[in-house]
Amino acid sequence: MTVWNGPSRTHRPGVFHLSVTENGEERYAFTVRGTSVSRRGSVPTALDPDRLFPQDDARAERLGERRPLEALTAECGVRLPRFALSRGRLHSFRTRP
Repeated sequence: MTVWNGPSRTHRPGVFHLSVTENGEERYAFTVRGTSVSRRGSVPTALDPDRLFPQDDARAERLGERRPLEALTAECGVRLPRFALSRGRLHSFRTRP
């Protein structure tokens, strides 16, 4: 699972990305950039970006991470620290079974 969030800046919209891979194959992914949403694969209903990032949210709230983090916890049983999404990148590495 890969999750990243980039806050809005004056010259660029905020972005939220989620991708889930199993056995080396991407199962599904989506990226929300401002009001644009791109998807790959069959995203589960619980993680549907249209549900997590409603168009009628105020701009400042649109790319908040609360809803997607709660949905990831409920759907996948994982918890991601808000600090990782709001304060900078975490070091990353790949593992193999």
